Amino acid sequence: MMIRKSADPFWVLALALILIIVGLSYNLFLIIGIIIASGYVFFRGPEGVYGLFFMLPFSPILKLSPGGMTFFNLLIAVFILRMVFLNEKSKLSIYQVLSVLALIIFSLFNIDNSGLIKLVDLLIYFLLAILVMNAQESIDVRKLLLFFVAGILIASALGFFSDYVPGLSEFMRDTKVELDDGDVFGRFSGIQTNPNFYTMDITIAIAALLYMIGMKKHQWYDYMMVVVLFGFGVLSLSLSFFLTVGGIFLLYFIYKLFQLSRISFNLKAFIRGMVVILLVLIIITQLANIPYFDIYLRRLGVGSFVTQSLSDLTTGRSDIWSAYLKLYLSDWRIFLFGVGYSLENYNLRQSHSYFLELLIHLGVVGSIIYLNGLNAVFKPFSMKVRGRLLCLLPLAALLMRGFGINLLFRENFIFYLIICALVMADDQDIGLNSNPLDGDDDE
Repeated sequence: MMIRKSADPFWVLALALILIIVGLSYNLFLIIGIIIASGYVFFRGPEGVYGLFFMLPFSPILKLSPGGMTFFNLLIAVFILRMVFLNEKSKLSIYQVLSVLALIIFSLFNIDNSGLIKLVDLLIYFLLAILVMNAQESIDVRKLLLFFVAGILIASALGFFSDYVPGLSEFMRDTKVELDDGDVFGRFSGIQTNPNFYTMDITIAIAALLYMIGMKKHQWYDYMMVVVLFGFGVLSLSLSFFLTVGGIFLLYFIYKLFQLSRISFNLKAFIRGMVVILLVLIIITQLANIPYFDIYLRRLGVGSFVTQSLSDLTTGRSDIWSAYLKLYLSDWRIFLFGVGYSLENYNLRQSHSYFLELLIHLGVVGSIIYLNGLNAVFKPFSMKVRGRLLCLLPLAALLMRGFGINLLFRENFIFYLIICALVMADDQDIGLNSNPLDGDDDE
C-alpha cells in the first residue's frame, strides 16, 4: 500500500486508529490498522515521526491481547529501517559511535538474558533519537507536538468512555487511592494502567504548549488544549503531576514578569497582565470548591502538615527510596558499577525515581557513560537557549517528574527527550496560518 506524501497524514492515521479500536474485538482489523500506520510511517520519510508521536499514547492497546507485546515497537522498527536505508542524512558521528560502544562494553560486563533485552531496547531508542535529530530540519516541532497532543486527547477520551468501547476494558486496570481517613477514590489514567505514566505524557505536552504560547507560535486553540490536558491530568489524582505542572506554570509566569520588567511601561500590557492575574486568582478560588482539589489537599496533608511523616508526604516513595539507597551504599561495587539491568534478585519494588534507578542499575561509572551517550545523541545539534529560556520548560518538567517516576527503560522517555531537544532547537519563526495537521500540497 503506497501512501502519497501529498495525502492528508492526520486522516490516514485516524483511519488506522479506527481500525485499531475495532481490532480490540476483531484482531484482523487491528492488523490492518497497524499495516496502515506502518505505511504512513514508512512512506512519509522523516515526517513519519509524527505518526510515532500520534500512536505513542495508544501503545498499551496495540496488542493482540492484554499483557502481550505492543505493535508500537514495530512502528519504531519501520521508521528506523526507513531512515537508515533510504535517508541520505542518516549518519553517525565518531563521537556517537564511540559513546554508544562504551555503553555496550560497560553493560556486557554485568548482564543476564533479561538485561540483554533491556540493553537492546536502550540502543534502539538511542538510534531512533539520532535518526530523528539528523532529520531535524525536515521536522516541524509544532506539528509534531500537535500530533502528540491529539493522540493524548483521543486516548484520554477513549479511556473516559471505555464502557462504550467493546474490548477496551480488558486492557485497562482500575487504580485507586486511599486517604488517611479511609476514603477511597478512583484514579483516571486514560487507556494506560498507571496514572503516573499517563500524566507524564500530559506534563511534557503542557510544558511544550506553554513554550509555543510564550514564544507567540500558538493558535487560539492551544489555550483550550492546555486546559483540557490539565483537566484530564487532575482526574489522575497524581500529586507529582499536580506539583510539577504547578511549578511549570510558576516558571512561565516568572519568565513573563521578568520580560515585562525589562521593557518600557505599557498601559495596555499592564492592564492585560492584571486581568490575567485576576482570572488566575478567580480560577484558583473556584478550584478550591471542586472535590478533586480537596482530595489533592488531603493527599498533601494540608491542615496536618506538621504531623505528616516523610512517607506520607511522598505517598510512600521515601520508603522505597530508602531501600534502594541502602542497597546502593551496601557495596562499593554496586556504588561504582551498579547491579546491572536486572533487579529480580533483590526483591525490590520499582524505584519511583529515574535518577535513583539510573544509579542502582549502572552505578556512578555507568551513569556517567550513559549520560555521555545521551549527550552524544543530542549535543551535535543546534540548540540556542539564550533569549529563549522558555524552551527549557519541557526539560524542566521532565527533570522534576524524574524524581518520582521510573523512566530508564520506557520507550516514552526517548520521545520526551526528542521533544525537549526539538523545542530547544526551534529558534526560527514559523507561520501558523495553515493547519499543522494538514498534509503538504506542494509535492
